[in-house]
Amino acid sequence: MTESLKQQPVKVWFLSLRPYSFTASLMPILLAAAVVFVMQQKGEASTPLWVSLPLFTAAAVLFHAGTNVLNDYYDYIHGVDTAADMDPTHLLTRGLVTPRFMQRTGHIYFAAGILIGATIGIWRGPIFVIAGVLAAAAAYFYTGKHVSLKYLALGDIVVFLLLGPAMVAMGAWALLGTVPVYAVTVSLPVALLVTAIMHGNNLRDIESDKAEGVLTLAGVIGRRASAHLFSLLLFAPFAFTAVLVATGILHPVAFVTFGALLPVSRLIKRVYTAHDSAELVLLPMSCALVHVVFSALLVGALILEGLVFAG
Repeated sequence: MTESLKQQPVKVWFLSLRPYSFTASLMPILLAAAVVFVMQQKGEASTPLWVSLPLFTAAAVLFHAGTNVLNDYYDYIHGVDTAADMDPTHLLTRGLVTPRFMQRTGHIYFAAGILIGATIGIWRGPIFVIAGVLAAAAAYFYTGKHVSLKYLALGDIVVFLLLGPAMVAMGAWALLGTVPVYAVTVSLPVALLVTAIMHGNNLRDIESDKAEGVLTLAGVIGRRASAHLFSLLLFAPFAFTAVLVATGILHPVAFVTFGALLPVSRLIKRVYTAHDSAELVLLPMSCALVHVVFSALLVGALILEGLVFAG
């Protein structure tokens, strides 16, 4: 398989981006658009600047790609990812790409993201651009040469903020010119699920990370407590959604998100019954699928609310 991939440079480049993870950025952007749509239908927002949406999406995906690529690069350079690595998405350890390729392309993605994102400043002003650059900096230093937030047990918090409230707030800001509290509130269930992806990854790698001296929240609190936290991160979005419906922030149609409970229960069972990390190799991808399903159902519920129940 490895040898055949070496003959397909475009495919190798695409895989180096870890494209399966892009839904973690795309779903919050769709959520921001759905929130703005509902607000517009209710007469609570002016006409959105829809032209900013593709620009914001392109910038966000480029930042995400840069984060993925540089994370793989520095994990490899620091000896965290080795030939014994079980993750099939890590191309450096399989000899499919060079460290120089990953370092260069990672920085190119960040530079391109800043240039594209800065164009939104034409309409939204310099404060928007500054906020975007600060968010990009947090993503850049998620794993870096001298500063690595991931290695300081801050990875879960960074992911929660960037791919939850920050992404939805910035998306709504690009569209409306303001940051509605409503957008930030509705983002929290999705933020919890995207954090579950990160925590599931660290739970799987708890032994290897400890061996390499990498400090993650999972490593700090231990496997059993991490399994409990993982379960909480997966179940909390449903409880929070129920609270938002009960308080009138979301329409009852949002209960459609409970359709994602079945795969959640299966994931939790897998974590508690796994005997070793090898049985959790695909845990992050499985979490990503739950995140997509829940987010898509929430976006659909908001659009339905705007089309049928608003006004």
